[in-house]
Amino acid sequence: MFFQLRHFDPSAGPATISAQAGLILSSKTAAHVSTGLFWGRFADSEYGSRKLVLVVGLVSSGVAMLGYGFSESIEAAVAWQVLDGILNSSISMIRCLTAELYPEKRYRVRALTLLPLCASAGMFAGPLLGGFLSSPGGDDGKGRAIRYPYAAPNIAVAAYSFILAALVSLGLEHSRENMQNGGRSIFRRFWNARQMQPPDHLNQGDNANATCTESAPLLHDRLAPHQQSDPIPSSTPDDISPETIQPRRRRPRFRQIWTPNVLSTMLAHFIISGHLGTFSSLWAIFLSTPPGAEENRSPWSFSGGLGMDARGVGVIVTLLGAMSVLSQIIVYPCLHDRFGTVGVWRAALYFFPATYLLAPFSALLASDSATAADRALLYIAVLGVLLLFNAGRTGVAPATSLLINDCTPHPSVRATIHTMGTIVGNLGRSVFPAIILPVYGLGLAVGVAGLGFWALAALAVVACLVSGRVVEGANGKDVSLQE
Repeated sequence: MFFQLRHFDPSAGPATISAQAGLILSSKTAAHVSTGLFWGRFADSEYGSRKLVLVVGLVSSGVAMLGYGFSESIEAAVAWQVLDGILNSSISMIRCLTAELYPEKRYRVRALTLLPLCASAGMFAGPLLGGFLSSPGGDDGKGRAIRYPYAAPNIAVAAYSFILAALVSLGLEHSRENMQNGGRSIFRRFWNARQMQPPDHLNQGDNANATCTESAPLLHDRLAPHQQSDPIPSSTPDDISPETIQPRRRRPRFRQIWTPNVLSTMLAHFIISGHLGTFSSLWAIFLSTPPGAEENRSPWSFSGGLGMDARGVGVIVTLLGAMSVLSQIIVYPCLHDRFGTVGVWRAALYFFPATYLLAPFSALLASDSATAADRALLYIAVLGVLLLFNAGRTGVAPATSLLINDCTPHPSVRATIHTMGTIVGNLGRSVFPAIILPVYGLGLAVGVAGLGFWALAALAVVACLVSGRVVEGANGKDVSLQE
């Protein structure tokens, strides 16, 4: 993002680019906040479905990625991000579908753990894709390659979104109870149709004895007398038993959804998502910011970043994704089985204040004239920051999905709760980058590069305090509807 914004305006300084990055990140999430609840209620209603909302989100995301890749100004980039935010509610639908496919807790824990695992895998592949596909024309490139140097990675992501939308449309089955009969995937319908076809030997017979009248029974000459039965009467509305009619589902009132535990969980999620998302953006910008002057440096007053190029940033962020994937596969299941969802979640939150306090000091090791030893020391410092951040993320990311799902007061509003969780998370990722990134730019201007990170550390401390009010919910049993 740093390099694309600099491509829009080569004269923009690091402080201006930081503020513009905050605007782009905030615009998409703010747009989703304004429409996300509509998509959740629509998915819970009798007229919509989780599958339909998911397909719409994937298609809109692909279109927005194409537009963003071919943008030539900051205004166009913001407009495409807003479009994606308005129409995209894919993440909440994926979480809702996953939770409904695995109602038993031990399987639900494993299934929901896969979601942040897949997100970490995206962190692993995404920066590599962006780093190596950007500027395909090189420094001497011509034509479209130099006019749209960041279109190639966005085209790749858009194609991936369109393929996923097609697979979901054809292969995904509805998970809601009242959609089971009409929610079979096309693949399942095709397989069932193949299974119901009669064997070929029943279709082969003596054509001379075949009767081709409309009223003749097709298998009259093929069945033995003891195998023949009375014709099945046609069904009429009077023949349908009351048990075969799906009753109208009862749902809690809108105000009944917001139990104290739901509100506490959403507040904690708002703060946690805010500082996690802000750090990811702030860290990427910090890696790209040129190093500051070495004169007059002190432990508390220093400017600049680490001065890495696009590929270096991609490798570092990819390393973070790889570490998250491995830790969530190996470490988190063991911790969850021993300490439980809430225990792991609360303990992991304390890693973030330490991470944010220490992260900016790596700039003291960056220099335009650094030796190989200095460069190695810098990478060791970066690795230490990533290890701390990953330790916290390993416990927080999977547990947050579990806590949001289990705080659902009734199964009929699960999509609403997951969508609200996504809205709250996006709201945090919209509000806090718009505040923290300009603070970081201000710190660069006054010679205190750590100002934005230390403000983020204070926010992480607040998240630790709020987490004490969150308890593990009953997964849809908090609200009882009397018939």
